[in-house]
Amino acid sequence: MIWFIVASLYAVRKQKAETMKHTTVGPGTKRSLVVSVVVAAGIVLHGCSPEPDSGRLKIAVTVTPLAGFIDAIAPEIAEVTVMIPSGANPVTHEPSLSQMRAAASADIYISVGHSAFTWEETWLRGLLGGGTVSVVTAGATCATNPEDPHVWLSLSCARAMAQAIARAVTEARPAEREAVEASLESFLLTVDSLESEADRRLDPHRGGAFVVLHPAWGYLADDHGLEQVSILEHGSGDAGPAELAAIVDRASERGLTDVIVQPQFAADPAVLVASELGGQTITLDPLRRDWAAGFREAIDVLAGQVAR
Repeated sequence: MIWFIVASLYAVRKQKAETMKHTTVGPGTKRSLVVSVVVAAGIVLHGCSPEPDSGRLKIAVTVTPLAGFIDAIAPEIAEVTVMIPSGANPVTHEPSLSQMRAAASADIYISVGHSAFTWEETWLRGLLGGGTVSVVTAGATCATNPEDPHVWLSLSCARAMAQAIARAVTEARPAEREAVEASLESFLLTVDSLESEADRRLDPHRGGAFVVLHPAWGYLADDHGLEQVSILEHGSGDAGPAELAAIVDRASERGLTDVIVQPQFAADPAVLVASELGGQTITLDPLRRDWAAGFREAIDVLAGQVAR
């Protein structure tokens, strides 16, 4: 049966290549093919021999930070599969066979729920549709920016997502309610501490700005009155010479020198801009699994980078 899935995934890749060549093939055609393939693959995967049962709750998540939330809220209770690894592009990533099998056999799937995650639309509906997996949209109650999918980097959303995950885990494992609630309380205290630290270190810089390659830190910037000057935009391709020159001019006017980059994107445009500004690139990963450590590092870096 595995040969069928391999052939199906090959067909998806081939269709994506054809889509790039022929503009007459629209995104709807591409999405239809992907969903059809995943529906068939999901049927096959449900029929595969199951992995040995560890006794833990099996949870699949779209992105790595959600796995970090589960690590904090349900330690020793759940085992987690991440569908889009930290170094992958969430728009173009295709799941491996083992990831597809894990998602199809999970007890719970935790999705982000932001419209920018087209992956959740193209793959999940076919892979999980009609199955027994409970799908939880972690960001369903968040006040989000439709242009910024990094909703876990909003502290208010982080609280809501953690609470949604805790509810899903306790519904699946009622006997673990006390442990989960204690872990959730500890996590929420961590969020409160991060909020206090961000207020203390970033609020004095209100009205300031910082330069990034990709606009991942918009929620943090908005919460503290900062301007995120971005070389790329969400969903955009490479910046051309004119755009890079405009960014350099804009950054120079604000006295900015360094550029914040992230592992998921080639840093070449940022290196050029930083060189023109007489600065350097600084790496921050908005998809770190250790969410709290990543957020604390972001506060530290931004506090040193903001210029008026």
